[in-house]
Amino acid sequence: MANGMRWIRFAALTLVLAVNGFRCNPTETDAEVGNDQLEEVYAWKALDYAWPSQASKDRAIARGDYIPKNNAMVGVKIWGDRAYVAVPRWLPGVPATLNWFPAAAGEDVKGPLSTPLTPYPCWEMQEVGNCSAIQFVQSMEIDPLGRMWVLDVGRRNFFTPTPDNSCPPKLVLLDLNEDGRVLRTFVFPDEVASHTRSFLNDLVIDVSGGGNGSDWYAYISDAMGDPASGGGGIVVYHLGSDRAWRVADSASMNVDPAASEAIVGGRRSKLRANVDGIALTSLSEGADKVFYAPLGSFNLYTLPTSLLRDPPADPTEISSSVIDLGRRISQGDGMAVDSTGALYFGLLAKDGFARWTHEAQVGNGDPSEAEIVAQDSVRLQWVDSFGFDSPNKSLFVVSNRLQNLQLDDVNLDEINYRLFRIKINARSYMYPD
Repeated sequence: MANGMRWIRFAALTLVLAVNGFRCNPTETDAEVGNDQLEEVYAWKALDYAWPSQASKDRAIARGDYIPKNNAMVGVKIWGDRAYVAVPRWLPGVPATLNWFPAAAGEDVKGPLSTPLTPYPCWEMQEVGNCSAIQFVQSMEIDPLGRMWVLDVGRRNFFTPTPDNSCPPKLVLLDLNEDGRVLRTFVFPDEVASHTRSFLNDLVIDVSGGGNGSDWYAYISDAMGDPASGGGGIVVYHLGSDRAWRVADSASMNVDPAASEAIVGGRRSKLRANVDGIALTSLSEGADKVFYAPLGSFNLYTLPTSLLRDPPADPTEISSSVIDLGRRISQGDGMAVDSTGALYFGLLAKDGFARWTHEAQVGNGDPSEAEIVAQDSVRLQWVDSFGFDSPNKSLFVVSNRLQNLQLDDVNLDEINYRLFRIKINARSYMYPD
């Protein structure tokens, strides 16, 4: 293996933890959508938790283990009647980084509601500084077998001058059908995801291998990475072989300096993260490519999944295979593809989100022409992530006003975090249309 190659393949560094096996005590057509169909299901001024007791909450506040303004909702995924959400540990004072609450998917439920978050699988798995527990979840995905693939960033508090790098990044598989039993824990080697510089931001699951899921892959965006090895990149994990490697392209996976700021919700925000949003083409399309973009970029890119699964010996073949699809009308954070092949992505500077249908992708191929699904200068500040409720053919959307967290100016007298639902007549990219 030549020195300087941008991808690295390693044998597994599987961490066998005490927590492994641990259990805590007719075809519809695509519909036109608009603001009037966007239902606000939940709204929070501050995130709170289902504490064991009021006394435990009071102790957490007194010790600085719970600082309400530092708790922000980011990733969301739906399974059954639950919504699972990530609360990142960018800053101190986040008591639980992976949580759930009722998805309120019933048509008779009227919102917006506000509800406490219940730590998942349990409080013990949220212990700060215990590298066997879950330290910092930015995102997760739930496959069709009911397994949650949890990205644990490992590093904490890197929005402060003194980040804590004591725990390594890892991938944890939880069985949602067995109360969050840990099925596997994989610690990423430092050469694949730096233990001091990486930021594993988002992931998609390639289920095209079929079968019992043993030949499935995770494609993971690393929004920071080590500048010495090219900065941002895509980390690949293969469940069957329990191995991981890294693929990088400096031109498409790093911040564009000309796009590193945006006005979000009327405030200037720094967009310094490298490859951030990632989405996978639908199962009906063969899951043949990933879409991705740095946070600080207008441009949208694709790369064949065949090259992610089996990277070439010459890293220039990766760069020559990247396709620049063109400019969106705004930088964006999260993105997702549904079972029809439509790509959804946030529009940070437009306070909304867009849908780029498969027909439009094949037709004019211009993401700037993507349909704006919804805009709202108050409620849709910083659209962060998307989650599918596949049985009900709905899409859940998180907005979280992260521009205020960046400025340390979160106003707890205003609504900061919202969860929306919209009917899309499609399922997740992991299911047949």
